[in-house]
Amino acid sequence: MKERDGSGAHKVRQVEAIASGTVIDHIPAAMTLKVVNLLAEVEDQVFVGINLRSSRVGRKGVVKIAGRELPERTVSSLALIAPQATISIIRDYEVIAKYQVPMPDVFADIARCDNPNCVTNHERWPTRMEVVLRDPLTVRCTYCERTFAANELSLI
Repeated sequence: MKERDGSGAHKVRQVEAIASGTVIDHIPAAMTLKVVNLLAEVEDQVFVGINLRSSRVGRKGVVKIAGRELPERTVSSLALIAPQATISIIRDYEVIAKYQVPMPDVFADIARCDNPNCVTNHERWPTRMEVVLRDPLTVRCTYCERTFAANELSLI
């Protein structure tokens, strides 16, 4: 779909517009399908763009979910796999809010501890990962005190 940008030049829309819902943009291209698996529910209408051109990150992914806004817990999970992503809320084809994925200080019961000896992997304890470094995202398990790069963790 072509449209004109502010300068009058044609701009090509790489992924179809949605009337209402949520758009996650600037996803690292390699993480796009992981984001889809995290966000999409069975009944959702989902639009996915992978390896799209981006002046900001080179190649990116975009995920659009029609008719739904994301709950806070899902947004926290998104911060673990795509911390540089942006979220836009769409209503009547207009962006009503746009923001960077917020980075919590603690990820509570969102990811499994990768330490096989951690108590959370043997007993029914909720996991708790504290952010120790934001770029690159590094977290520490509150229980076993082991530190991990965010991409080493599996989401619950």
